[in-house]
Amino acid sequence: MCKTYDAIYEIAKFVESNVLICRTSNARFEGQVYKCDCYSNDCKCIDGIITLKDAVVTYSNGQTKEYSWVNIAAKHIEAFSFSCCSKD
Repeated sequence: MCKTYDAIYEIAKFVESNVLICRTSNARFEGQVYKCDCYSNDCKCIDGIITLKDAVVTYSNGQTKEYSWVNIAAKHIEAFSFSCCSKD
């Protein structure tokens, strides 16, 4: 497993907000972390993929788009925080 992937889901258990803010080399993502149920045999999470719901993506060219769902390969995440922990 990817250490970033593990860290995001582990920290998500203890923070007040489920809104993740993360950055890759070419975009900034903000959205609700989809927490999957991996206690049943039908675990729908894909190892190494962070899924955000109601995401806003700001690309390096300044363009902003909104998505109902977006998947991010955790290995491309350079930095992350949760909205309850960031200062504007």
